Amino acid sequence: MGLSAGTISVIVACRNAAATLGEALESVLAQTVPPMEILVIDDRSTDESAALARSFGPRIRVLVNPGRGPGAARRLGVSEASGEYIAFVDADDTVEPTKHEQQLAVLQSRPPGTVVHTGSYLYWADDSRAGYRRPGGEKATGRCLQTIFEANPLCSASIMLRRSLILELGNYDSELIGAEDYHLSLRAATCCDFVYLPEPLYRIRRHAGSITRRKSLMAFYHWLAQDKFRRQYPEAFAALPPDVIRRAMVDPVLRAVESAYWRRDPDGYRRLLRLAIGLVHGNDVGPAERAGIERLWRRRWCPMFMLRWQDRIRSTPAQPRTEVA
Repeated sequence: MGLSAGTISVIVACRNAAATLGEALESVLAQTVPPMEILVIDDRSTDESAALARSFGPRIRVLVNPGRGPGAARRLGVSEASGEYIAFVDADDTVEPTKHEQQLAVLQSRPPGTVVHTGSYLYWADDSRAGYRRPGGEKATGRCLQTIFEANPLCSASIMLRRSLILELGNYDSELIGAEDYHLSLRAATCCDFVYLPEPLYRIRRHAGSITRRKSLMAFYHWLAQDKFRRQYPEAFAALPPDVIRRAMVDPVLRAVESAYWRRDPDGYRRLLRLAIGLVHGNDVGPAERAGIERLWRRRWCPMFMLRWQDRIRSTPAQPRTEVA
């Protein structure tokens, strides 16, 4: 069976990524089965990202996403895409040359309800840490709702699937900042077969501006994706074991809010704390955990700058007293 270059649309969500976007686009254009189009969804960049994308020529379409985040960008890209199949690359990542060829070969030999994801390699732009292959992707195969709900082991940006399937699932949720791909994977796992290609065909660049570094924000939206799934697919959610729901939906929020407090992280901390206090009172949570969250709740009005000030006072060694003759 021949593989058609005119069947793939690639969606690139982009915000102030002029330093890395060119490399991402070059890696897509270098595919052994090139896409029919690349849609760069510019999220109100203030740098030269949009101009850089347009400089690559007519196969790049630049669409404006008015500052609404990656979920809205992906939703817009899928809505505007012309290809039968959809693939992604984030504006700071790259893909290996045979990625689309290998995924398309699987999709064209499988039923329409198939999602193909690949291995991935993480590396740090400043070489501050050694790169490594992201583990666990092999667990997300077949019908794997519990696996995805509990651990989300797949590299969501590496997926390829039919555009019609994304639309049947309701497209990406624009309200889920940074968790829209996880939410789509949960919905897909109720009715789709996942296929894993172990070769690390997707390369993830880590840097200071990565949304994944905003831990309080990510913890809140990860929970919100799970809660939306609970409301949208009540029967599938009810089939999950209670201990899995506790480990994957409650415990991460409690850990994240404690960590945010000790990091003195103001980014989304209060919202995460409101969620945590509701969870400890609405679930079977141990007394020590409940007491810890309630202690943080009592201090919720204390601004983070005051907590940092207390940190500095406590870390300043006491000065020896000078005896006056």
